[in-house]
Amino acid sequence: MAEYRERHFSIDPDKGKKMDGCPYSTYEDGRDVKDYIIPPKGYIFKGFRFDPDARNQIYDGKLIAEYEKETFNERFRSNLWKFMLALFIIAVITVIAILVANVFNEPKHRPEPQPVVTVEDTTQPNNNIVAVDTTPLPTDTVSAVQENIVEETQPEVNQEEETPLPADDPNIQFKNEFWALIHQRTIMMDPYDRLFKDNRNKVEGEEYEYIRLTILKDSNAFKTWSGKLRKIPVSELEGINTIADLRRKINEIE
Repeated sequence: MAEYRERHFSIDPDKGKKMDGCPYSTYEDGRDVKDYIIPPKGYIFKGFRFDPDARNQIYDGKLIAEYEKETFNERFRSNLWKFMLALFIIAVITVIAILVANVFNEPKHRPEPQPVVTVEDTTQPNNNIVAVDTTPLPTDTVSAVQENIVEETQPEVNQEEETPLPADDPNIQFKNEFWALIHQRTIMMDPYDRLFKDNRNKVEGEEYEYIRLTILKDSNAFKTWSGKLRKIPVSELEGINTIADLRRKINEIE
């Protein structure tokens, strides 16, 4: 019985590109590396064409990527989020412009007319004379009134002021960089690997353990995970900020 030997095929992206870390394929149809191919603009990836390439002594042949022109409907669907984002930005700018215009167009406050004071004729006798008590107040009463005035005029001191978190906390920096990669839908392994190695044994938390045990578990695990991540729209990823939500969304992708 002949001994089985695994076949290895090199990858040629032709007019497109292949991602960093793209491995060789063990299948003649390239099914295990198709997610690493980046088609040129205006085209979609169709499959691989097998080239025996007998001159190559290392591989059992070459797989050359083939593409086809992207239709209008496919191009519209792939760029739909860009149109929605542009409409949202235009709407926000319009609302801000309207609010600013209303602020500058508000009528200025005009002071209310003061009542006219009529001076009475002092030549006529005034029979309505009010007697004023000029007896001085006791000393303890004057002190009490002054203390009340001082207490009412003193500003209240807010005892509970929030202490800002240090901006150079490595855990916060690591968390921000991790979610930046997720929100940008990064599907290359190198950025995650570099972030993990730069912060090894320096930080802790759910994001660190998720990179270590899920994203960088092995190449097959990353291939499966990144394939599901690229199917999630960027608009949905921007609203995910916890590992629990990210796990739930990844698990929903088939």
